[in-house]
Amino acid sequence: MSRRRCTASSAPAGVPVAAGGFASLQDRFVRRWRGRDPLEVDGGTLVVLPSLTFPPAELRKISGIEHYEERLLYLVLQLALPRRRIVYLTSRPMDPAVVDYHLSLLADPGDARRRLGLVSPGAPHPRGLTAALLADDTALGRLSEAIGDPGHAFALPFNVTPLERELAERAGLPLYGARPDLAYLGSKSGSRKVARAAGVAVLDGSEDLRSVQDVERSLRRLADRRPRPATAAVVKLNHGFSGQGNATIRLDRLAGPLTRTPTTFCAEEESWDSYAPKIAAEGAVVEEWVEAPAASPSVQVRLAPGGGVAVLSTHDQMLGDPLGQVYLGCRFPADPRYRSEIRSCARRVAAVLAEEGVIGHFAIDFLVAPRGPRPRVWLSEINLRVGGTTHPFGIARGVTGGVYDPDTGELRAGGVAKAYVATDNLSLARPGGPTRPWRVMRVLDDEGLLFDPAARTGTTLHLLGAVRPSGKVGMTCIGDSPGHADDIYRRAVAALGTAPAG
Repeated sequence: MSRRRCTASSAPAGVPVAAGGFASLQDRFVRRWRGRDPLEVDGGTLVVLPSLTFPPAELRKISGIEHYEERLLYLVLQLALPRRRIVYLTSRPMDPAVVDYHLSLLADPGDARRRLGLVSPGAPHPRGLTAALLADDTALGRLSEAIGDPGHAFALPFNVTPLERELAERAGLPLYGARPDLAYLGSKSGSRKVARAAGVAVLDGSEDLRSVQDVERSLRRLADRRPRPATAAVVKLNHGFSGQGNATIRLDRLAGPLTRTPTTFCAEEESWDSYAPKIAAEGAVVEEWVEAPAASPSVQVRLAPGGGVAVLSTHDQMLGDPLGQVYLGCRFPADPRYRSEIRSCARRVAAVLAEEGVIGHFAIDFLVAPRGPRPRVWLSEINLRVGGTTHPFGIARGVTGGVYDPDTGELRAGGVAKAYVATDNLSLARPGGPTRPWRVMRVLDDEGLLFDPAARTGTTLHLLGAVRPSGKVGMTCIGDSPGHADDIYRRAVAALGTAPAG
């Protein structure tokens, strides 16, 4: 099948083009590591840039978002490589107890600490970490000092925008992530076009919608062409994440104008008054609503510089809100009924993205109707960035010493196929419950639930910095089977007195 290009001709006007300095940095990075994964090779300096460069209004929808920069702390496990150095960037200094906890997961925390540098700007910036660094020459100086020789360093960003490109140029650091001019490929509209180019099914609908009127026309066309009356459709903002940019509309109650139609917004504070300008600014898609039961698995992929596809993991996503569209956590591995099929689809999509020049982490979300002799699979979206399933797999693989088998989709450690349940969204709701990171650790330790390196099972923690200000914590519960992982998860929830949080 011939593949058509999905970038320049498909991207909306105004998409930035990589500047010469940045292009040169990326070209040298690709030439040096062509076909190899720099995260799997000992030596050099890894600069962790957990940037979360998204519109502030969207970030505020997520409880404890100011501490989500800690999710990439699983990367300190890279310090198990004896010649690796890490510089970790955050908007504000992290609680030393949070850093100590992650270092304690290594065999030699003292040696690892000597190879870890922490850099924060003088004050947070409303536009996020990268903007704060760019506004603080002192912090940039500390970053350069911590890096040393930039010729042996690279940055791993959460996502890449023109701000990350500017930081790369000023620091002389290549980015292990998709260039900002490729961002359209990871939008909801771009995802549908990439899927078609890869021969992967998408749900009935339309993309590149730029107004409420466009959305209304698309919804009416969708309602008219369904073989049986469709009950609902989903509108998705092009750059929404964690389901917070979605709205569900009853097709059997369409009214004119559209704003009078019963609509359920995933973000509670959203309304048509706030949503309509976002459609105009970033675009949207309309897709048919898949009736339950449907699964929402995700495949994590990494593209090495210059090519080389690595399918890293498969997960079943745990989704919340009344309509099950907001990401809360995940289970590993994905259901065996469709695990092989989604891996195959992900490889085809990754091949298209590699042709476009994408490198680094990304995740591909699917919808699956698992019943019948063969599950029906549709691509839902491509998250061209580090995703919510990245850190659970990274920490599970790191602490167990496991090896991922791309043929079976299993993470095997000590001859056992590991499984886990992970979430970012546990609220410490019990009165008198733990209010400090060390108290959370103590509660789990007293119950024998903290990760045990000898058994290679137990609970690891993340988002510990959010415990006090937001009453929120994340955890990954690792077991020797899916049932074992579920049991550890249930016991940890009961011990902490936690409840799901949106």
